[in-house]
Amino acid sequence: MTDDEIVERVKAYAQAHELPPPATPEAAAELEGIVGYPMPPLLRRLYLEVANGGFGTDGVLSLTAIPGKWYSEEESLLRCVRDMRSDPEFLQLLQTPPLMTLGCAIWWHVDFRTPEGRMWGWDPNALCERHRFFIERFTLAQWLEDWLEGNRTFPQPPEVDCPDCLN
Repeated sequence: MTDDEIVERVKAYAQAHELPPPATPEAAAELEGIVGYPMPPLLRRLYLEVANGGFGTDGVLSLTAIPGKWYSEEESLLRCVRDMRSDPEFLQLLQTPPLMTLGCAIWWHVDFRTPEGRMWGWDPNALCERHRFFIERFTLAQWLEDWLEGNRTFPQPPEVDCPDCLN
């Protein structure tokens, strides 16, 4: 699918599920300022043209807080990156902010350093500190296509030969 086709399909989903209206360009600019990289263009389009969160398997975080409505167990993506910026443990993840949780502390992240929005997984349940954050096989577009095809895909931790991991 092209980005335009993905945007149109997500728009149809947003209308059918009464997702919130799009976020503002100012909110996108604030997020990009904190992260230090521009948002992947497809993600920026979705937030600014389609909806302020709620699309995707379990609901992508809203960019800005929506009173009484949270997606993925967090108030907003802006709140997450502000918190990450002040926490040394998560500062290293700032350029790959969280996008959506699947529960049990398992998160999808998107890499702002790559225009295609390389996806990353976070799974602290079976992996040690060195391996719990890992690059995924999807770009943002591929991840969204997978969801639009009806799949609920979880991050796939790499097979590692590590005595500290439970693999």
